[in-house]
Amino acid sequence: MAAVAGWEMSRWWRARSPWPGLPALYTGDVHADDVTDLIGTHVNELLGSMASTQRARSYLAWHNYQLAAELHRRLVGDRGEHDFLVVDGLADCAARIAVALAITQHAAEQVILQAVALRDRLPQVAQRLQQGRISPERVISVIARTDLIDGADCAAEVDAQIAAELDLHDGPWSAERLRDMVDRIVYRHDPDAVRERRRRALDARDSWVQPKTDGIAQVSTSMSAENARISQANIRALAESACSADPRTIGQRRSDAAFALMSQTRFECLCGDESCPAEIPEPGVVAAQTKIVIHVVAEEKTVTGEADSAGFVAGHGVISGDHVRDLAARPDAVIKPLVPPDTPQNPDGTYTLSAHQPADPYRPSAALDTYIRVRDGHSVIPGNATSSFDGDVDHVVEYDHADPAAGGQTCPENLNVKDRFFHILKTFGSWVDDQYRDRRGRLRQEFITPEGLVIPGEPENLEVLFPGLRRIRFTSADTPQQRRGSPGAPPPDPRPPSRRRTRLAAKYARREQERERNRRRREREERERDSRDDVD
Repeated sequence: MAAVAGWEMSRWWRARSPWPGLPALYTGDVHADDVTDLIGTHVNELLGSMASTQRARSYLAWHNYQLAAELHRRLVGDRGEHDFLVVDGLADCAARIAVALAITQHAAEQVILQAVALRDRLPQVAQRLQQGRISPERVISVIARTDLIDGADCAAEVDAQIAAELDLHDGPWSAERLRDMVDRIVYRHDPDAVRERRRRALDARDSWVQPKTDGIAQVSTSMSAENARISQANIRALAESACSADPRTIGQRRSDAAFALMSQTRFECLCGDESCPAEIPEPGVVAAQTKIVIHVVAEEKTVTGEADSAGFVAGHGVISGDHVRDLAARPDAVIKPLVPPDTPQNPDGTYTLSAHQPADPYRPSAALDTYIRVRDGHSVIPGNATSSFDGDVDHVVEYDHADPAAGGQTCPENLNVKDRFFHILKTFGSWVDDQYRDRRGRLRQEFITPEGLVIPGEPENLEVLFPGLRRIRFTSADTPQQRRGSPGAPPPDPRPPSRRRTRLAAKYARREQERERNRRRREREERERDSRDDVD
């Protein structure tokens, strides 16, 4: 066999790739004059190019999986699972890939197993990888989370439903939302698979130390989600007991607090002040002094055992009905219904709760605050993993304190959860966000950069997992009987406001104009989409 001089992309790639010229960038023949000058390129074009590059990475990953699957078919498909040689067919095939790509044998075997899973179990998801609708990293998560339905009767339907969800969203999926979506679909088709996966995960729990460089090592421990959150809360509480003059970063204090808890030694404040005001608890009593709240969301019938729907642990994700009941049975569990038991049911089967506090229409009621956190599950900012119970409830359209009836109402459609950083960035920066229901009735967000680039938000929230949320309504004090000038309302104050926030008002007006432009764009796109659907 003649030797091949150098690497070359296959004819298959050149015939099918939407970027046939891409390999030229790696031939070593690129000159400075051929490289695009990025200095004058607009910010939006740079961001758009990064998104296109991500889609190209997905296509390249799909291409690699196609090659690996074909290698598997040729070298393993016609041989038994074990051919009684020194190595079996899979190991033999993976060895070729490992040497060619300079990766470990284990990594090469994983590539083959993932390729075969996409070919045999998830062919429609594989097509979405080819189209760039899911990233290479996310597709590995889908493969792993559908492993236990391999060969099951529901496998094809699960594949089709995951692909359909991917089609509904033009932007990238965050790891948390994709995980929740896949787990939700798998659980509804095969609850036993989710239970089995939990059993295997609990059986595999362990603690280990991994050496790092420069005399540092990393301690890792796997345990149940609720135990992990309790442990982290104890570490955080002990770390925060040091005074504000402690010179360590919060990360350094957490590391030292973890060691103190594991070794049962005292955690000290390092401020050096003899009159340090810090009250450091003993490691053995930290848990007793720390109030730890783990938010678990589930349908009432799942808690009582009348149904077996999935639940959700804030900061973790979807859990099985059995896991929900295990947590509800804990002696320290407190069960609070979202709708109070004495709330009358409306004729249409809905329930109506108060939207805001009686004395302040700006602040949501406890019921609405909890509802928003349950509905969103996470921060609505794409890629942000902050639990909704740890984030800030924010008015999407800014609340008008001078004229509450003018806009920015305290209601579910105008509230969502953002992590603290982005909440501050929006408040004091030039970002604009909008929230709306798409034509399928899903609540969606859009984020507009200071340069005007529209970025789609996350594709779904927990309304899909808990459809009962749509039966809850909220009333606002901003009703016709309570607006200024209406019967029964207090007379308007004849005095003009003592301080006009003209700059702030102008900023809010610009944001609302931006939202209105984008709403008209969405309506136009939906009309065009509906027209195409009618033609098809």
